[in-house]
Amino acid sequence: MKKRQNLADKLKSLRKAKELTQAELDEMAQLPKSSISKIENRKREATANELIRIAHCLGVNLNAFSSTEDVFVYAEEIKVVEALREIPFEDYQRLIKTLEAQVYFASKDVNRNKKEYLQELVASLSSLSSSDQRPRSHYADRIRIRK
Repeated sequence: MKKRQNLADKLKSLRKAKELTQAELDEMAQLPKSSISKIENRKREATANELIRIAHCLGVNLNAFSSTEDVFVYAEEIKVVEALREIPFEDYQRLIKTLEAQVYFASKDVNRNKKEYLQELVASLSSLSSSDQRPRSHYADRIRIRK
């Protein structure tokens, strides 16, 4: 729980420092409507990809969201982001369509809050697959350079 509180508070203070509304940051980071509000109000957690996009829009490094004991970008998620960048766009679109279908059917058997989150996820996936907007990880680029 501490990680979510730290993230929520830090996100809110960084957003306000840039004089952005929640809706403006949602739009800039290409997130589903009210995502920033839900993250700041601790109604849902941000994914690694979302944090990367939010950090980029706020002009900060991912470390701005964490303290020394908190880590928000997990190695597995970085690997997924890197893998998505490497596959041909047609394969990426096919993968997104498959995920959309799976999420759609999975959302039928969950409670209302989870269903709303899954519907937002599907909307986000759909918008990403409409053009070549695969996740971009500046953090992953720095790791790749160091190797």
